[in-house]
Amino acid sequence: MKLARFIIDTHVHAQRHAAGPELKKRMEKRGKQVKYADLAEIMHTLDTYDNSARLLYDMECYGVDMCLLSSAFGMDDSLNLQLVEKYPDKFRALCYPCETKKKALKGEIEWTIEAACEELERKLSTGKYIGIGEGSPARVFPEGVKPYNYTRKERMDELRKVMDVARKYQVPITTHTGSPMGYPLSNTMWPENWEPRWIHDLATEYPDVTIIFEHGGQSGGTSALLFEECVEVAANHDNVYLEGGIYWTDLYYLALRNPNVGPEKIIWGTDWGASQPVITQIGNNPQSYVMQVHKEGIVKHQIDVMGWSLRQVGRLDISQDDLNLILGGNALRIFKIDFPLTRMFKFIDWL
Repeated sequence: MKLARFIIDTHVHAQRHAAGPELKKRMEKRGKQVKYADLAEIMHTLDTYDNSARLLYDMECYGVDMCLLSSAFGMDDSLNLQLVEKYPDKFRALCYPCETKKKALKGEIEWTIEAACEELERKLSTGKYIGIGEGSPARVFPEGVKPYNYTRKERMDELRKVMDVARKYQVPITTHTGSPMGYPLSNTMWPENWEPRWIHDLATEYPDVTIIFEHGGQSGGTSALLFEECVEVAANHDNVYLEGGIYWTDLYYLALRNPNVGPEKIIWGTDWGASQPVITQIGNNPQSYVMQVHKEGIVKHQIDVMGWSLRQVGRLDISQDDLNLILGGNALRIFKIDFPLTRMFKFIDWL
């Protein structure tokens, strides 16, 4: 039996990096196991390939009706669009300024937020993309150029330009939160990743733009610090949502207990396709959770995060109507995805 009437995984990467040859070179040169940091260092420059056969298998296996595809770390929006056109009932796509990023990494152009937003506008104007992500566009530096940390004002001014684009095209925008613990994420890319409370300002200034905390403050490990800050922001603003696919069951309950969050403000997104293993520690609380473990090296198989995540959601003792919102109804509403029947999901009169 499916867990909900219509299930949408809102955070999926249907592309995979062809990393094997480059990582093998590094291992031979250094004479030791390659780590997630090695992969992160080269990921932006690697070719990617269509990994949708495995994704479609998992969707069929677990009764997932639709996935929202996003690009990240060297992936290509155009490949996602090809998948949407090939499987229009299965996929929708978010967009990111991939071309601007790749040119800046090669030193062909200097990265600017204006160039990134121009690319977003070009893509959104086609009507083929339904949101902005993964994360908000962020500065990149070519090899050999030392990056520097943003000031808060610099980054917030950049984010406002992206919010202007989202407002113009009436699409949701994502902001990345948390770390899987293996890939090094620093303030030189997404400083707001570590400062969810910055989003208070954007949510207030742009009440008509939907903002989604990717990972909902929990991308890896067991710390609830960023999670609690994301819940606080979501509870203060009707236009801010939590993506809960990496939550273990108790984290869902913590968000659901807040009457200004509840099931109406949570969507399900697993980060399927990322190299983020689920580890088990018998007797711990939580007993299983997502985290990249340095000493174990890079996971080579296709991690089954979708099955694990649905089991965490399935343990929730809540009404089926509430579960229907979390697993699909909320996403249908905020991403404006057509559904063939009316009155199948609980009406939310305050959103």
